[in-house]
Amino acid sequence: MANLKGGTFEKQCKDLFHRLESFGKGRHGKSDHQTHSDKLAEKRTMYANDFKDFLERNNIQEKMNIAMTSDNIKVFLDERLEGLKANTQENYIRGLSSMITGLRESNISVPCDRSVFDNKTAEVKATATPDTRTNLAINNLNEKIEQLYDKRFESGVISEVLKDLGVRVSEGYELVQNIDSYYNATNGTIENLVGKGKHIYEPKIISSELIEKIKMCEGLPSQNTYRNNLKNVGINNPHLIKFSYSKREFEKKLNDGIEYHQALRELSQELNHSRESMSLFYIGKT
Repeated sequence: MANLKGGTFEKQCKDLFHRLESFGKGRHGKSDHQTHSDKLAEKRTMYANDFKDFLERNNIQEKMNIAMTSDNIKVFLDERLEGLKANTQENYIRGLSSMITGLRESNISVPCDRSVFDNKTAEVKATATPDTRTNLAINNLNEKIEQLYDKRFESGVISEVLKDLGVRVSEGYELVQNIDSYYNATNGTIENLVGKGKHIYEPKIISSELIEKIKMCEGLPSQNTYRNNLKNVGINNPHLIKFSYSKREFEKKLNDGIEYHQALRELSQELNHSRESMSLFYIGKT
């Protein structure tokens, strides 16, 4: 099995498209995973560019196909599919899976396992209704984080960062690894943290206790190891911590007397979005 050619992600994307391109070629009665139409070519351009942006954002410098590990694909899908309708998420998962299958059929080595896509599809189906999403907030989250600290200190720190700040896993890792670049000690805030779509989070207050814990970290676990640590304490997906953050913060705003739609707008901004619908998604109201 070979790797994609090219010394840059842009060149590797071009090689990917070239290997899958099959316009005007018959399938001879067989189903394959090549690119036979302009419409499919547009979608695969999107998949490849989305994954390229993910690799650049996380400073992953391996060949694109080698970087398509199960762990990286899990994190990528969690981030890319955030807030999309269930059927849109399922279509994206199927499309990306088909493209990767096409690469394998074209003799390109891709290490991710098929189960990554099956498990993500099952997760999407399980959270497709508002009533189900309402129950995704982890009511005993503090207790579970304490259990994480007992298992591996650094996994506890990452989880507490996600719980207190409402950021994504990759953003939590970036923050912990480079805390001095984001912590304003004068204001006690995290500033200039870049999120999905290169949008910068608004300043977030962080406790001095959590800052001390962050500075005590001695090397973070891989994201795959971190996810396994979470499962050991009963948290099946780190993204569920964001549901817990959203529920807690939204209820706090209402208790403080903030008008309902204003509370939705403020929560959306805290989540680094701009639409009320994102807040509704995370509190299980859509």
